[in-house]
Formats: sequence, C-alpha cells, structure tokens
Amino acid sequence: MKPFSLQTVLDYRKRLEDLAQHRFIEAKKIQETIQKKLNEEVHGLALFIDEIEKMQAEGIGITELMRFEERITARKSNVEAIKKNLTEKSALVKKEQQSLLDRSKERQIMDQLKDTQNRAWHLYLNKKEAAMLDEIATTRHEPDTF
Repeated sequence: MKPFSLQTVLDYRKRLEDLAQHRFIEAKKIQETIQKKLNEEVHGLALFIDEIEKMQAEGIGITELMRFEERITARKSNVEAIKKNLTEKSALVKKEQQSLLDRSKERQIMDQLKDTQNRAWHLYLNKKEAAMLDEIATTRHEPDTF
C-alpha cells in the first residue's frame, strides 16, 4: 500500500507560510508608516524650535513664549509616544519575521520528507518489479520437470 501522501500537509504548510508572510509584510508597512510619522514629527519639532529661537532673538512677549513652550512640550511628548509605538511595532515585525522563518523551515522540512518518502516508495516498487521479473524469468527458463 502506498504511504500517506504528504501533498495535503505541504499545501497546508504553504498556506501557513503565506499567511505568515502576509502578516510580516503588513507589520513592516505599519512600522514604516510610524517611522515616517516620527520623522515628520521630529522635523516639525526642529522647525518649531528654530522659529521660537528666531522670535526670541527679535523679541517675544512672556505669554507668547509660554504658549510656545507648551506647544514644544506637547510635541516632545508626541514624539516620545510615537517612539514608544515604533518600538512596539519593531518588536512585532521581528516576531512576525521569526514566525515567517519558522514556517518556511517547517515547509522545507516537510518537502524534503515528501521527497525522501517518494524516493523510498519508488525504490520499493522497483525492487518489487525486479523480483517479479526475476520470478518470471526463472519460471520461463526452468526446464519442465514433469
């Protein structure tokens, strides 16, 4: 009897690998979006600080200076929140990447197992065929003893 076909298992492993790849790509896109947002926020903060320095050189009122300082503080806290979010997403990307690697390795191992199983099955069939041919040759070439 032919051994269990591993094609169904391989198809399932391939679907798992494709799913892991999709999750990795999505996590990578989210990380890139957050990184872009962080870069924009840091650039905006730098421009804002430059603007307040120019205004201080020209002369600025205390109330305006306090408002600018509050806005700078708010932007800095926003940058910190984005950095924290980016760190979390980077960890998620690494986790998904490891998951993808694991799924890929599992599928490759199953593929090698399938190839090994198929070679063993064909070897078995070849031996069985050779034995049958030997038996046929032996019975045809034996002198009739009757």
